[in-house]
Amino acid sequence: MDPNLFHVDWERVFEVLVAIVILAFLLERALAVLFESKWFVDRLQGKNLKELIALVVGIAVCLFWDFDAVSMIFLKENVTVGGAVITGAIVAGGSKASIKLFRNLLGFMSDAEDERQKRRDKRLKDEKLIGGNDK
Repeated sequence: MDPNLFHVDWERVFEVLVAIVILAFLLERALAVLFESKWFVDRLQGKNLKELIALVVGIAVCLFWDFDAVSMIFLKENVTVGGAVITGAIVAGGSKASIKLFRNLLGFMSDAEDERQKRRDKRLKDEKLIGGNDK
């Protein structure tokens, strides 16, 4: 292909990015059922499984619906597995960003996560008080 013929269709890029943001939000909300459950928070919170689960689900969703942002932006004739995998990873990363947005900036979190943080804060405070008395 002649490099002089290449151009970026910004309207298409914007539509693809909006689709990624929407899919990331949907994925985040769907996985919240698991990630915010008391069972997950109590047993698996510190095991770094959220990222792996989000990645696998993001890739599976993009493969199932043939969503390949790379091929859409760079005008490939067919959807590629590699492009769908990259798109799934981007969607999974976007879901993590939306979790941080909702939790840290807006203060939204599940009751189970709120309870876990309160228990952790109380434990840290108790450890500090006990450690402070020994000095």
